[in-house]
Amino acid sequence: MINSPQPNYRSVLIQKSVYLFLGRALPVVILFLITIIYSRKLSYEAYGTFQSVWMYANIINVVISFGLSAVILSTNLDFLFAFIKKQQQKIVPFYMLISIAALACFYYFSKNFNAVEKYLVITFIIFQNVITAAESLMVKQGGEKKSFVINFFYSMLFFGWHLYVLSAGYRLVNLIEGACVVSVLKLVATVIYTKKNSVAAVEKDDKKFLGHWAHLGLNDILGVLARWIDKIFLLYLLTSADFAIFFNGSFEIPLFGLLISVTGSLLLIEISSDLQSKHKITGLYRENFRMLSAIVFPLFFLLFFFREEIFSIAFKGKYNASIPIFVISIFVLPIRINNYSVILQCFAQGKKILVGSIMDLALAILLMIVLYPSMGSRGIALAIVVATWCQVLYYLWHSKKLLQVPLSELIPFKKLLMRFLVLLATYLLLSLLLQNLSALISLSLAAIFTMVVVITGMWHYIKSFFIKDHGKNPEAKY
Repeated sequence: MINSPQPNYRSVLIQKSVYLFLGRALPVVILFLITIIYSRKLSYEAYGTFQSVWMYANIINVVISFGLSAVILSTNLDFLFAFIKKQQQKIVPFYMLISIAALACFYYFSKNFNAVEKYLVITFIIFQNVITAAESLMVKQGGEKKSFVINFFYSMLFFGWHLYVLSAGYRLVNLIEGACVVSVLKLVATVIYTKKNSVAAVEKDDKKFLGHWAHLGLNDILGVLARWIDKIFLLYLLTSADFAIFFNGSFEIPLFGLLISVTGSLLLIEISSDLQSKHKITGLYRENFRMLSAIVFPLFFLLFFFREEIFSIAFKGKYNASIPIFVISIFVLPIRINNYSVILQCFAQGKKILVGSIMDLALAILLMIVLYPSMGSRGIALAIVVATWCQVLYYLWHSKKLLQVPLSELIPFKKLLMRFLVLLATYLLLSLLLQNLSALISLSLAAIFTMVVVITGMWHYIKSFFIKDHGKNPEAKY
């Protein structure tokens, strides 16, 4: 059995994640604020079309990236650059072909856009795709602070443009035009501040690595499809107004997915740097469960017990019909306290990751077909939750087999269960105590309480950020 991880595991996770998290959190939070403002001001139809832009952009960006970000973060850069140079006659045409195919599919099959809007969305997607790769390279090279500064100014400009378009008379064309200009500015800044690496050959099996890259790309595509399949399914089945109601009920609360993305990126970098140290791998993995559960569990109970107050205040009661969908959708959150494929990814087990993604997507589609006739939109939300839980179990099983350790060495079961049950009882009592107060006061008090709980649970990590010698060779103690 492994003892509790040494404090340096906490330092590794916190010292590199603060700037990276804040940098990635800003655009997500800004988009969430825009979602609330636009859902209040726009008609159901206009709002449904507006949200479909981001759905298409997210999906197509992942498709045409085809695993590039994951490869950058988990691979020695000298080897990667040398490999791309050597295999460019295969890699460049492939990426051109998949990009043209994906963008053509969007142009011919997307709903509710005219030709000009489609061309603008395509332009925006291309800029975002290049930004994603450049930003991954910057993070891999230790540029978390630079990434934060760039994302701060990008977020302010992005938010300001959305407010301006809304106040000047909303037109989707004007909105996307401005988003393209802001994206160009971010791209230029990211490229300027990315280091130039020298290319040196590193011994590795090229054929095996190419297969690993292909598996990662297919896995990313299946993953984003699984994430958005419910909305894709209903976008072509419902009117724009009904789609807007479902979207706001199943909308991913900002920061949850971001937490997984940021800590997952850091785990990829840290674990892939020393694949021989089983103690380091399991220690970091267990510590990530502890850290994320201290944030996710309290927020989950806040969302569950105070869901009506949240919709009443955020959307002024306009989207109360979304609450039943919201209640089901948030049950995916308690399991979102780690990146479950990271160990398999570091050990180049792309095939197993791909099988997990296929299983997730296939199960989600099957359950949607079975549940939609009897449960309607709520059945779609439930299908996603069940499929996600099954995929997590699959990845955990294969991760523990790969490392040849029991699950108890990867997951701190007792700690997580105790934290969950204590918070369940606490928030149940809190909801009963606040039930006779107004929605605003009740939610405000609950939010303050949640903030205290999160800060208390994260104190070990927060205080490590202020240690004087913070950042000095944290791996020396592994």
